[in-house]
Amino acid sequence: MKKIIFILMLFSAQTVSATVFVNEVQISPINERFIELYNSGSSDVDLTGWYIQRKTATGSSFGSLVSSTQLNGKIIKANSYFLISRNSYSNSDIVTDITLTESNTIRVRDSKGKDVDQIGWGSIDAGESYQRITAGEWVNALPTPGVANSVSQSANESVATNTTTNTTTTTNTASTQTAPQVTAQAGPQTRVVLAGAPIIFEGKIAGLENNFGRAVQTTWSFGDGASAVGESVSHTYYYPGEYTAVLDVVSGSLTATDKMLVRVVLPNLSLSSGGDNTRSFFTIQNNGADELDISSWQVASGEKIFTFPKNTILGARRSVTFASEVTGLATPVGIIPELRFPNGTSVPIKVEAVSSQAPAPVLKTAEKTKVVASAETRVAPQAPSLQEASALNAISEAPATSVTPRQERGLWPWYVGSAFLGALALAGIRLTKNIEQKTTINADDFEIIEETDDNEPH
Repeated sequence: MKKIIFILMLFSAQTVSATVFVNEVQISPINERFIELYNSGSSDVDLTGWYIQRKTATGSSFGSLVSSTQLNGKIIKANSYFLISRNSYSNSDIVTDITLTESNTIRVRDSKGKDVDQIGWGSIDAGESYQRITAGEWVNALPTPGVANSVSQSANESVATNTTTNTTTTTNTASTQTAPQVTAQAGPQTRVVLAGAPIIFEGKIAGLENNFGRAVQTTWSFGDGASAVGESVSHTYYYPGEYTAVLDVVSGSLTATDKMLVRVVLPNLSLSSGGDNTRSFFTIQNNGADELDISSWQVASGEKIFTFPKNTILGARRSVTFASEVTGLATPVGIIPELRFPNGTSVPIKVEAVSSQAPAPVLKTAEKTKVVASAETRVAPQAPSLQEASALNAISEAPATSVTPRQERGLWPWYVGSAFLGALALAGIRLTKNIEQKTTINADDFEIIEETDDNEPH
């Protein structure tokens, strides 16, 4: 009885394995390569221990393409797809760096090393995939990774479930899936750029169900007489104005178009610098009324170049200061760096007066200022009178404040004037005392003289 159960289990496992096969392959463009497996059975299949191998047209043996480690723990559900892709799609099961070229052969093996399926192909056009229609019948068509092919999958199911018989009945019925569509996105509705600056235009192409793009050709028309081919292109507008950039996509019989308004303005930037050789900075002022994206722009000072990272934005009528600690550039007073577009050409700017001090307070260790009394404010060794002490106190007891060297140089005339007034007050006090002493009358200063009358007898 146990032997019968074991044999039934083996037969069941082989039947399940036979329901999994390669359903679709795309080899170009490189980033859009994928392998699609399909499980036409009514039970889930555990792919642990399975692996996929590849052989080139000139190769004598198969090499590893998708290892068993990558497939460990993976399950392909009943009547479902399993997508192995180089790019990450919303329905990808494995994302890996797969290598697929023309005239290749791939085979799928289970955990026991037995061949589950094997296919080969010759030439496949870029933007198309190699799709199974029936057993032994394949076509090149628009890719449909992770979903039904252009022809109903019922034919595939019939082929897989009848692999143990010599006769196979297949019926090619029309697909009931939604007709493929292609959409294009040129970017934001309005974009502000600088005249003379190379601008990167990046289109987004979406295909079936807006999950992925399969455009055969994308063409840009920039509205100034120039055009370019490709999803990501560069273009330079040389004169200010408003232009309409149009992205046109053609994929077989499918087309899509999108556009954006491009406002080209003249550069209205100012540049200043400051600091010293130890710590410096430079400031970029956007004097225009539009926000500017200076991503990938460059600043050169000496032999060093700093490149602004992505999404570096200059707000309208705002300035941004860049410290030497970040840029690694030395831009002290007198050194104005060169502002460049991403292609290395110079940006026309207005050079502002340089600043010798940083634009904002810098947190540094506080420095103590020692105040030393000058010679003019020193008190005489002899004890002054009450009036003298009052005059001296008015000068020497004034509250001392901590000042910078520049402030001390600017206040020295006040110090001299104060000392002069103090000396003048002392001289006046002493002079007043001398006068008072001279005007004092003592009894010793008078002499009594007796008068006699000559007529009276002596």
